[in-house]
Amino acid sequence: MFYFFNSKKKFYICKEKVNVMKRFIFYLCFLVVSFAVSAQSLTQNGLIFSVIEGTSQVSVKGIRGSLPQNLVIPTSIDIEGKPYLVTLIEEEGFSMCSEVKKVTFPNCLIRIGKRAFYMCDGILDLNIPQSVAYIEKEAFFMCKTLNTISLPSSLTSIEERAFWSCTSLSFIKIPESVKTINREAFFGCSALSSVEFNKGLEVIDRLAFGSCFTLMNLDLPNSLVVVGDQAFWNCTSLLEVNFSPSITKIGDSAFGQCSALNKVVIPSKNVVMGENVFEYCPELVSYKKGNEIIKLILTLEDI
Repeated sequence: MFYFFNSKKKFYICKEKVNVMKRFIFYLCFLVVSFAVSAQSLTQNGLIFSVIEGTSQVSVKGIRGSLPQNLVIPTSIDIEGKPYLVTLIEEEGFSMCSEVKKVTFPNCLIRIGKRAFYMCDGILDLNIPQSVAYIEKEAFFMCKTLNTISLPSSLTSIEERAFWSCTSLSFIKIPESVKTINREAFFGCSALSSVEFNKGLEVIDRLAFGSCFTLMNLDLPNSLVVVGDQAFWNCTSLLEVNFSPSITKIGDSAFGQCSALNKVVIPSKNVVMGENVFEYCPELVSYKKGNEIIKLILTLEDI
């Protein structure tokens, strides 16, 4: 019996030593990781930068303190005497920085991350450099004072809700490199009266231009293949739509609640039409599809 008790005691002592050792190793790992992170991040002029592993590039992680109204993001920063190019603005890097009125981007910037300028409701205009290939979703979500923007020809798509409810934006030119305008990209841009579409555009996705109340005319490109569900829903000033022969699909309620719409021409009779494409369009009596006239509102002559 005595031997068993002693053995058990020894067992608990050994177990306690193991636990202490585990905690010690965990603490050492924590210190090593913390040191590595801090060694890769630094602050200059109120901006927090982080080295992109394995490169001579840095990202902008965010801010420390307040920012000037005229924000200038540098082309490069020096770390231990070596220049590092600024190529990325990270997710939520400048989110809700309402004091910023103007942003000057470096000409080496490649990516603007998700929600990078989310609800920055002081920005007035944007000139995005040609080096930028990616503007991620919600990048300029609800930038309500933004009234002009120049998009680079390097873009291939405009991501989801990228300019959602930018209510002062009145004109946008889509670069020729853009193939897709993703869902809700310009939803709620209530001052958007004119869009210059590019020749290479293929898809306008769901609600991409929903509730753009002042949008009046659509000059859709010949390359356009798909108009998604509710793509132009509730565009109450829209008067006329002319599709190209390339169009193959018009989604559900694509032009629903376009209360001023009075003329639609669809050259091909083989276009797949969704449900209620022109629901609640009281001014649209009929539209042309191929050589056929589709009646939407019956008159006395039709009865």
